[in-house]
Amino acid sequence: MKLNELVKSFEFDEIFPSIAQMYPNAKRHRKEFERAFNIMLDMRCTPTNRSIKYKILEDPNSGDRYYGAEDNDFKATWDILLGMEIKKMGKVDLTEEEILANCLLNAIFNGKHPADFSPEYNVLIRS
Repeated sequence: MKLNELVKSFEFDEIFPSIAQMYPNAKRHRKEFERAFNIMLDMRCTPTNRSIKYKILEDPNSGDRYYGAEDNDFKATWDILLGMEIKKMGKVDLTEEEILANCLLNAIFNGKHPADFSPEYNVLIRS
């Protein structure tokens, strides 16, 4: 499934609980996250052969293992991210809601956001 298809298959209220689990101050910044979601919902995607690969990752500092995607998978503009295929590698046990929440957070903090999201981005990076 491509990210733009995943975005269109959920309402923001359905994924916000997962965002709140992944991001410490999410409840204080709900409107900024919802704005990002709505921009992605309305944005046209750019076709690409790149993909976002979810797999088991290891934290180099603690040695803890978790499910996630590499930050480099998100080094693109949002329109290109929306055109990427989402793949689960191995036995990744994440729901579609969790994957979408993680993609949204990574798009915001690792991707290249559109100019009209800059005010919200600036609020998020200052908190």
